[in-house]
Amino acid sequence: MKRLAWLYFSLLFISVLSYGCARSEPGVERTEDEVAAVTATAEANLSALPEDIPVYANAEKLKFAAGNTYFTYEVPGTVDEVVEFYRTELQALGWEKKNNSSEEPLGGSLTLLRSKSDKNVSVTIQGIPESEYVRVLISIILK
Repeated sequence: MKRLAWLYFSLLFISVLSYGCARSEPGVERTEDEVAAVTATAEANLSALPEDIPVYANAEKLKFAAGNTYFTYEVPGTVDEVVEFYRTELQALGWEKKNNSSEEPLGGSLTLLRSKSDKNVSVTIQGIPESEYVRVLISIILK
């Protein structure tokens, strides 16, 4: 149980830290070429994901790290809607719930831990205060 809690809090800390560090400076605009390059890279990274990793429709602000084993995005909706999507999709794709995973909300976010024979996945869904968007953080851990 302590190990699971440590993993959860580590992932939450890393995700919050990486989101804060990835934010661009206010007032800095990207050129059309820079936007096109970022878009092409995000699309390439999305298509390189394993087929059993679902991504919620209308994902925005995609950011990838660690060889596409960690990525984050924002999507319009509620935490409950996105959690239900991931519970349903992960089960349909053959992911099994980790037995010791409580899936209780913590500070406006919820983490789903799932496993397959060759990898684990952690999906953290958190509301963005004063926004109609939800942030999704996915970590893929190969065994």
